[in-house]
Amino acid sequence: MECVRAVREAAGPDVDLLIEVHGRLSPANAIRLAHRLEPYDIGFYEEPVPPESWKALKQVKEQVKTRICVGERLHTRFDFVPVFQNRLADYIMPDTVWTGGISEVKKIAVMAEAYDIPIAPHVVPGGPLELIAAAHTMSTVPNFYRLEYAHHLVPVHNEMLTEPYSIENGEMVLNGKPGLGYDLDEGWLAAHAME
Repeated sequence: MECVRAVREAAGPDVDLLIEVHGRLSPANAIRLAHRLEPYDIGFYEEPVPPESWKALKQVKEQVKTRICVGERLHTRFDFVPVFQNRLADYIMPDTVWTGGISEVKKIAVMAEAYDIPIAPHVVPGGPLELIAAAHTMSTVPNFYRLEYAHHLVPVHNEMLTEPYSIENGEMVLNGKPGLGYDLDEGWLAAHAME
């Protein structure tokens, strides 16, 4: 709580604080933590309980005011059905690679739109092409909220590409070229291969 308090004080009221729990809590502990986070106006509380148990998620959702985000470890649109039907999330965060690519993420986004649920794709710790694929997909989605990325990985991502991508004022700028618009630098990959 000291960390959350310090971040909220430093960031101020206009910055969204998004809390990642990665499914590590029991329902009772997730509820207790959510109640303690309420004074800090959390943007969303990500995966408070293991995502495999929608019944545990329902227990949490019914007892907290904090907005819930789930989805990075759900793998197909079918895994999202109980989340949507039971109104268990205020945001969803499917991973473009783990769900099966652009087509599957697009289908999940359309399903979420029918339930008025915003989508914020999970990308970390994915590589540059996953981030770029998610950005392309989200450019076609009306219920897009935000795209997760790790700022500290941008320089490494750009070393992996033949042409760097750019993030300007917190927004990813796509180059408009065909396909994903970017290619991996095979020389860089070969030089950094691990056995």
